[in-house]
Amino acid sequence: MKSIKPIRIVLFFSLFFVGCGTISRGCAKYFGYDEVCVDGVKYIQFTSGASVKYNPDGTIATCR
Repeated sequence: MKSIKPIRIVLFFSLFFVGCGTISRGCAKYFGYDEVCVDGVKYIQFTSGASVKYNPDGTIATCR
């Protein structure tokens, strides 16, 4: 049986301690924005913050 390298264990568990939205902010850095679903509401994540996403008719965008 292969042994798991300690660095892989550290990387795996560090994912649990990464701040909320860190990955989305990273995507926003390269693509301009990222869309995130939180409690059924769609948000647009920018590198400096987030905003609720609105539909063209002015209603709040929802998601599952």
